[in-house]
Amino acid sequence: MTKASFLKFHVTPTVLLGLSLLAAPCAEAAKVLEPRLSTVKPTTPELDEETPVQRLVVKFHEGTRVRLRGGVMQILSEERDADERGRMQRHHVTDVRLNTDVSELQRMVQNKARGRRPERLFREPESTLAARKHLAEELSGKEMADLDLYYELPLEPGMQAADVNELVMQLNALDSVEIAYAEPVSWTASVSAWDARGNATASYELKQGYLDAAPVGIDARYAWSVPGGRGQGVRLIDVEGAWNSRHEDLPAFFYWGGEQLQGVDWRDHGTAVMGVMVGQDNGYGITGIANGAMAGRQGIATQSMASAIQHAARAAGRGGVVLVELQAPGPKTQKGCACNLSQCNYVPLEYWRANFDAIAQATAHGVHVVEAAGNGGADLDDAAYHGAFDRAVRDSGAILVGASSATGHVPMCWTNHGSRVDVHSWGEKVVTLGFGDLSGLGENRGYTDSFNGTSSAAPIVAGAVAALQGAAFAAGKGPVPPREMRALLRTTGTPQAPSSKHIGPQPNLRRALQQVLAR
Repeated sequence: MTKASFLKFHVTPTVLLGLSLLAAPCAEAAKVLEPRLSTVKPTTPELDEETPVQRLVVKFHEGTRVRLRGGVMQILSEERDADERGRMQRHHVTDVRLNTDVSELQRMVQNKARGRRPERLFREPESTLAARKHLAEELSGKEMADLDLYYELPLEPGMQAADVNELVMQLNALDSVEIAYAEPVSWTASVSAWDARGNATASYELKQGYLDAAPVGIDARYAWSVPGGRGQGVRLIDVEGAWNSRHEDLPAFFYWGGEQLQGVDWRDHGTAVMGVMVGQDNGYGITGIANGAMAGRQGIATQSMASAIQHAARAAGRGGVVLVELQAPGPKTQKGCACNLSQCNYVPLEYWRANFDAIAQATAHGVHVVEAAGNGGADLDDAAYHGAFDRAVRDSGAILVGASSATGHVPMCWTNHGSRVDVHSWGEKVVTLGFGDLSGLGENRGYTDSFNGTSSAAPIVAGAVAALQGAAFAAGKGPVPPREMRALLRTTGTPQAPSSKHIGPQPNLRRALQQVLAR
């Protein structure tokens, strides 16, 4: 994704089991919802002992209605409705057991808290979370997670998995806890590869091969000839660490959410991502794929990734696009990687349950979520992930993006791959903003020709999604449902090169637009 190895986000090891139908009450009549499947708790620690972690995440079972009041977890049993009682009974949790477990949990974390108390993982008002959950269920016909059952315990800087692995296993042993995990620090999904040169600001658009017609590029220039094909009317929000909003080639952001991380590497990464998607069409520098879209940013410095996704999805709205640009270290499925060793076994953020639930709710609301598949060289079909990336087990509705060579659509050595990866795009030699190796005229005028990783591939796909949605809006077709958009990209794209690593096709906007406009 970037030129460094950043992806630092929190993830929840979660997998879904079993199927059963549950009748959920609606305003006028009972509606049968597709059940939300339970998470498989780990039986042994999943993270290497030296993995940096930043918080503990705990989720109680659905229906338990554990709420934070005055900084203390309380059980509001008298507020449960029939649906919640049914979900709680499904997991064989009684109030007696729940009371015991909540007390035990608070005792367990006291030593690690160092005076701090558990906090809500999702910071929006309870009424807002409840309303969005209900609407998502109505729109999707699927049970959604009660996000108010997620809690976090911030950890001190510098802590590693070894410091909390025993506590995580103790928390998972509590019957009332659906899942507990240590959230690893997230990093950008970029791969280093750059040198230093200096040139005057010029137009680099002709160097942006990913804009070219298929099979090399996604045919963005054709999309620009179609009304709405520059992403007009679409809100596109990047979720990650930081951006340089003063760069000469970026538009004004319509939305500023969260706080930024400090550091030029973070700013360069976010700026490069934004350039690929919304760099201005102004005759100099580069031109973004969806340069007519409204750009926004959601920082993660003071909140979890799951919370950031939730906020971004609300701001993007139905038909909007949320880009998840980070990755984090997951289970060690490989003892070693053939390349990019520093990010070996890094996985997409939806592996962790809180992130998955936030994404699933976003797509249920009609928000397109584009997610970097990560640079860990991992086969996401590996049994070690317990079906977390198996659509037959669970499906967040996100578009997962792998990375290929700039020519030939050959999977990059380090790209994650597997049946869950939907599409791919350039994972190397992407010309965009930031870093300064193409034009080193200061941070506000810096450009690069070597933005790499699934960090470069994912914004190309996000820009394509915004272009397609903009054309649909302009033609009066309305919002394209997220799963329909995902299927469209897969069926109309340019195939990857033959390989044992499945990364899907690269978007072909010319072919996809023909189908969008024929809807």
